[in-house]
Amino acid sequence: MIEVKGLYKGYGGKEEYVVKDVNIHVEAGTIHGLIGHNGSGKTTIIKCLTGIYQPDKGEVKIGGGVIFDNPKVKDKVGYVADSNQMFSTYRVKQLVKFYERIFPDFSKEEFQRLNNVFKVSENKRISQLSKGQQMRVSFMLNMARKPEVLILDEPTSGLDAMAKKDLLDILVETVEERGMTVLISSHHLSELEKICDSITMIEEGKVRIEDELDEVRNQVSKYQVVFKDGAPEEVLQREDIIHVSHVGSVYTMVLSKDVENFVQEMLDAGALMAEQMQVGLEESFVYMNREKNGGGADE
Repeated sequence: MIEVKGLYKGYGGKEEYVVKDVNIHVEAGTIHGLIGHNGSGKTTIIKCLTGIYQPDKGEVKIGGGVIFDNPKVKDKVGYVADSNQMFSTYRVKQLVKFYERIFPDFSKEEFQRLNNVFKVSENKRISQLSKGQQMRVSFMLNMARKPEVLILDEPTSGLDAMAKKDLLDILVETVEERGMTVLISSHHLSELEKICDSITMIEEGKVRIEDELDEVRNQVSKYQVVFKDGAPEEVLQREDIIHVSHVGSVYTMVLSKDVENFVQEMLDAGALMAEQMQVGLEESFVYMNREKNGGGADE
């Protein structure tokens, strides 16, 4: 449903591109996460995906059609931006009427159904709403369009815990019920981990990893190992260990890959106990970047 091939994008005639040779594929009816540090190029990619920016090289297609300067394809796409770009002097109910006029598939009933959950006053002007309330309105307006593809940039920013859960639950339910395709960018990786089928990690404008969620998590492995008299130096100097910390005799070791016989190797090296631990998406992201920057050990 979403196809990005060889995307390059720069600004202001600079020789260096912000986004370089990016390839992303998102299957219809799935939720895809876009992650990376601030300044990695995520928002630039999103603005190319929504047809706001024209690629310098490469192509961006939604449902088989190029999106830039293509109203027919853009009609299929909802976009919730990371900052409010709605008419600040409009009341919420005026924005609803505006969307009714310009989007033929917009459903006022669907907006009101969602607002029964999010509870934003329709009589308030956009400028009177908090950042979180503005985000809720943007989300509801775009969902009420019933898009084939929904693209969200930091959609939980400014939301309280309950509103975050409601938004994510609604996304998952909508994907399941009518096969909507979602691409979501967020710094809250624990949230993405709960809902995403696949992940693309962007680093310095390039794709570092694009894979199923479990495969991204498995880019590193973590073990807890107990040594009675301290870990041997040859263990601590292993090249595949990117991070070590310990409290007393208990060592936590993070490896740059899954080593099939690591537990047995630690027992052979004198460990009293060794076991593999689960690694979350956020941990995997942190340790992969730590590996790039040279790793480290904590006392």
